[in-house]
Amino acid sequence: MPILNLNNLDQKIRQLPSLSVVVTRLLELLGREDLTMAGLMSMVGEDQALAARILQIANSPFYGFSRHIGSLQDAGTLLGIHTLGNIITAAGVIGHFPPNNNDGFDRLSFWQHAIGVGTCARVLARHGGLDAEIAFTAGLLHDMGKLVLASYFATDFAAVLTWRDEHDCLLRDAEQTVLGLDHTVLGARVARHWRLPEPVVNAIEHHHNLPEVGMPLSELVHVADILARGLDIGHGGDDLIPVLQTRALQRLGLNWQTIRACLGEIESLNAAAGVLLNQGKEQR
Repeated sequence: MPILNLNNLDQKIRQLPSLSVVVTRLLELLGREDLTMAGLMSMVGEDQALAARILQIANSPFYGFSRHIGSLQDAGTLLGIHTLGNIITAAGVIGHFPPNNNDGFDRLSFWQHAIGVGTCARVLARHGGLDAEIAFTAGLLHDMGKLVLASYFATDFAAVLTWRDEHDCLLRDAEQTVLGLDHTVLGARVARHWRLPEPVVNAIEHHHNLPEVGMPLSELVHVADILARGLDIGHGGDDLIPVLQTRALQRLGLNWQTIRACLGEIESLNAAAGVLLNQGKEQR
């Protein structure tokens, strides 16, 4: 019998380890209307490792600044609160999960895929008139439910992987068969428990099962996920590619000609975004 199911899901989530104290406080601060850059920088400064990672990311080709950013104050001035908030969210979640790869789930390849989805979403967001920064974060974290399963429900996850291998199916289909829920449900519940931004939570929850009412960020992540799979960027846990819901392209105002024109930028930006993997290793 699986340990995790819909009936005990919320109880099990409450028992999971929380994000670091500083990241949790920063996420709470980012949700306040009276947030100031000085207040944000003061709290970031309490975690020297996080501050160093922010500077590393800010100085990477991902943001493409022409001069070196030497201080948190410079980073705050050039990036702004919104972008810093997304960097904090991404860094906090990446660094939370244990690095072991002995459970049949390659975390390095998983994060390569996640970064690829984030990169695709960031590039396509500009063509769809959406916020590129929140698009990257939503794409990066869209499959975090898989990591929660692999990290904290090892017995259940092993049963899911066995079903996937025996039936040559999508990991999501195996999750639903074995557990009665999938990584989108689990990931969204955990993300909400950790008080991640609500647009990110919604994209985690709906990127496979798009609602009839338009939800642009979820639709964008849906397209970005399938594009990253088609480009063979990393590995999200299965070798199959879900069916693209074409109405997502239509609602976003995208077409394959536009997407093809973005491939060079996606490749270049994805290479630059690899700094997130480096900071994840350093944090551990």
